[in-house]
Amino acid sequence: MKFNFDSQILGTILGLLAPAIAFFSYYFISYNYMSAREFYNYVAEAKTASSITSLCVLANLLIFYIFIQTEKYKSTKGVLLSTFIYAGLVCYLKFFT
Repeated sequence: MKFNFDSQILGTILGLLAPAIAFFSYYFISYNYMSAREFYNYVAEAKTASSITSLCVLANLLIFYIFIQTEKYKSTKGVLLSTFIYAGLVCYLKFFT
């Protein structure tokens, strides 16, 4: 049984996971002296959640590029879908928090 790497579901899942992994990497690299709760409070007070999330979504560019180069076009659609989901989240964080 061979795994199909050209599926929209795979692209969506990877597109949702990559920014989350980038966010936690950012936390562990830059703010490892803070607890997770202190970091959350810091981000909430500084109102930088939308900016940090926007930067973390850039991780999707790498996945998108890999799928384009390997001609997995259904997976690229999934990455684009997850990027649009994150765009909605960024808009919400920017204007409603």
